Amino acid sequence: MSVIELIKSNYQIIGICVLVLMLLIVRIIVYLRGEKHERIEESLRQGWKTVIDRCRNTGSYVLKEREIARFSVSGWLRAFGELCETTEAEACSAILRDNSEKLIARVGGRADNAEKGYFAYVLFVADLSGLTEAQKADYAVFLRQLLSNNSVFCRENALKALYNLGDATAVADAVGMLSADARLHNEKLLSDGMNSFRGDRKKLAEALMERFELYDDHSQSAVITFFTVADFHDWDEQFKKRLDNADISTDQRCDILRLILKQPSEETKQILLRVLLDKGKAEDWQTAAVAATGLDRYPNDGEVVEALKYGITSPAWNVRMNCASSLVKLDPPAEVFDGILNGSDAFAADALRFALSTKGQVNE
Repeated sequence: MSVIELIKSNYQIIGICVLVLMLLIVRIIVYLRGEKHERIEESLRQGWKTVIDRCRNTGSYVLKEREIARFSVSGWLRAFGELCETTEAEACSAILRDNSEKLIARVGGRADNAEKGYFAYVLFVADLSGLTEAQKADYAVFLRQLLSNNSVFCRENALKALYNLGDATAVADAVGMLSADARLHNEKLLSDGMNSFRGDRKKLAEALMERFELYDDHSQSAVITFFTVADFHDWDEQFKKRLDNADISTDQRCDILRLILKQPSEETKQILLRVLLDKGKAEDWQTAAVAATGLDRYPNDGEVVEALKYGITSPAWNVRMNCASSLVKLDPPAEVFDGILNGSDAFAADALRFALSTKGQVNE
């Protein structure tokens, strides 16, 4: 049999062998590149460790010009950032402290957007508690400049670094800059960041409220969510009045309700009842769904039970389910459940049946 005939008769097997060989070669190449990359990264980390050892021995953490230049080179920046999260964290903090002006000038003038964003990340993971107020202020100015950057990576890392600085005024001003620039930034990222603030969070809350009316609706909602998670209720009365403001969004109304329902009172109960009864069967039902979740805090209240019985017949699934859940938690007389389960509204009955099953009262 000739070679050509052999190939023709076994072309599938040969093809599989060639494919396996190619995959093996690709894996070897990827492995070797990874090994090379890791060697480079380790070399850069060792380079920084040499600098740190010298600083420790001399007692001075002031860097040489060529070392300052490393902060506009992505590889060196990543290596420094990694050391910020190791046992060298204290030394890295000292470098950021004693070279603040030169580092800001270098990164601001020579680094590209990715490097600026990563430098902001370094300022986020580093321990900046040892910086003077003047140094913190200098870094805050630099970070606020990054908020106008088109890169979300830059903006988010700049915000994280500002939270790390612990300067309440700087964060409040930063939120104002995002609002004024109409630059949408994820609301959850904003509120989560505020809750990660490493200074006095109550001072941050006060600073945010001083500028609250200057913020756009989106940023105001983030502030309210921050207060909800932090359990700050000093401004609840002010927020309750905002519910009558026709200019605020449905999302902000929902955020306000989530905040105030955490502090049960007769006034709050009446607000929740009004919202559920007004919006429970409306097209904009979202606030009613939130209100229903707060009514489970008012046991032995016939007015609340009647409102939830009304809400459970809503055409909106979320309203029905939240009303059912609150009814089950209130545990009213059995005839209340019997009336819904045996009533004419099959959807209401299904919602209640599901709520009861999750509490283990019904076997599905």
